[in-house]
Amino acid sequence: MPGKLHIVNGDAFGDKLRKSSIDGEILVWRESLYEGPIGMRMSDSLLLPIRASYMYRKHGIPEDLFTSTTLHQEKQLDMLSGEASEIVLWFDQDLFDQLMLCYLLTRLSNLQSSQTRLSLIQYDQRIEHQIPQLFSEVSTVTEGQLNIAAKVWSAYSASEPLSLAILMEEDLSELPFLKRALEANLGRYPSMQNGLSSLEQLILEEIDRREVSLYSLFQHVSEKASDFGLGDLQFWGMLEQLRLCDHPLISLTGGDRLPQYGEPLPVQFENWRVRLTDAGKLVLTGKEDHIAMNGIGDWIGGVHLQGKKLIWRRDRANSRFSKL
Repeated sequence: MPGKLHIVNGDAFGDKLRKSSIDGEILVWRESLYEGPIGMRMSDSLLLPIRASYMYRKHGIPEDLFTSTTLHQEKQLDMLSGEASEIVLWFDQDLFDQLMLCYLLTRLSNLQSSQTRLSLIQYDQRIEHQIPQLFSEVSTVTEGQLNIAAKVWSAYSASEPLSLAILMEEDLSELPFLKRALEANLGRYPSMQNGLSSLEQLILEEIDRREVSLYSLFQHVSEKASDFGLGDLQFWGMLEQLRLCDHPLISLTGGDRLPQYGEPLPVQFENWRVRLTDAGKLVLTGKEDHIAMNGIGDWIGGVHLQGKKLIWRRDRANSRFSKL
């Protein structure tokens, strides 16, 4: 049986691993699992067209490209994992990575046998360049870790947030970065106070009373919300949702739309700026409600948030969920 299969969280880390002295096949996992509808298996024939349509609307990713990429990645996972004597998962602490980890542990759990060893390296992204040191700390995945991952993925795939909120009360410490990442995920729900998610709230606070360059805004939000593992494409999509709604909360100067998938940055993009609108100021101060004004059409895991009423929301004061 062939040797190691390394599953890593992106091309940049994959390139670093290739340059190290560590042997083995490398599978780069590229699926952003905190965006769009998700399910127990991402290649599911009912789920995939809905997910591909979502990614096209939000990021301009061609549906056929997204579909073929997802199917190829899942096929590679099945093929390579079936051939390896050891599978090593490398994932850091943010939500982007922790959701990948839970999905992959759930997918790979049936490979736990005497023939295939399932191993895990969890790390703080600040030391991700220390690959040989990290590899020396590799550990065998435990039954407890597999059970936690399966519970989390099932709850994250549910059509309501209560299952995951209840699960947060359990001991998740065998996956030490998981609880903090899941707390960030719960913050993605619109608040009862003004209809903004925690990231949207942070964005509006960052541009309160002043224009801000897009680069500066992305940098500041990414640093303050590092638990999300936010990428620039996801960030531009979030800004467009705040800008292109019925009553825009932000306005853009320098161009007429933000970059989408595969597009080069526009000329003088460094000079593009964003500011609050009057509606944005009212929502930020709690005098108006974003969802009551603009509605919502998005997914958080398996939860579909759609319309203006009876939307799952989170109370910032006590983290309880209600439909309003």
